[in-house]
Amino acid sequence: MRTFMGVVVSGALLACSGEGNTVSTQQCANQTPAASPSAGLTSFEESLVGPLLSDVRAGVQPWNEQSIGICKGQGRECQEYLGSSADELPPGEYMMRAELKVPQVGSKGAWRVKLETECTTTRRTERGESVTTSTSSKEYEVQYAGTERGSRLSPLVTIRSPDPSGARHCTYTLTSLHPDTPLAWTGSWSVPQS
Repeated sequence: MRTFMGVVVSGALLACSGEGNTVSTQQCANQTPAASPSAGLTSFEESLVGPLLSDVRAGVQPWNEQSIGICKGQGRECQEYLGSSADELPPGEYMMRAELKVPQVGSKGAWRVKLETECTTTRRTERGESVTTSTSSKEYEVQYAGTERGSRLSPLVTIRSPDPSGARHCTYTLTSLHPDTPLAWTGSWSVPQS
């Protein structure tokens, strides 16, 4: 479809270019586009593809202001949103999750995000204290999920408080891997040692 549109537009422009044209001056005047200053599109093109182009340029975005961060509970649904960061979580089960607005265009794998975490665990025992740091990184494909909800990555990380392995402080960065304008969202959580 894109190739066909390109051929039609190119043909119309060549026909109106001057030498040997078989198109009347009036037809060329009617065909000459008035370009939109923001995107280089005609007003007709803007009406057809402008919203789609805006979505593509924006790339993957949070579904709403509570869609990336720490939630109480585990599973697909967020029982209670605690924020992008949550310090010293009380006893219970939690998760880090994301619900994302993905453009309604592109083939499978066109839209991806990357989650990077770094956790520092401090374990206190009768013999002293040990500190370890671990990192992880994983990429996820996301896709358009409709107008009622976003593409859900839930849970991205499961969290239990307190943690038997030690007091843990973790930071995360979720990055939209848009080739032109990558965006990143950050946060953290902490749990005590049990």
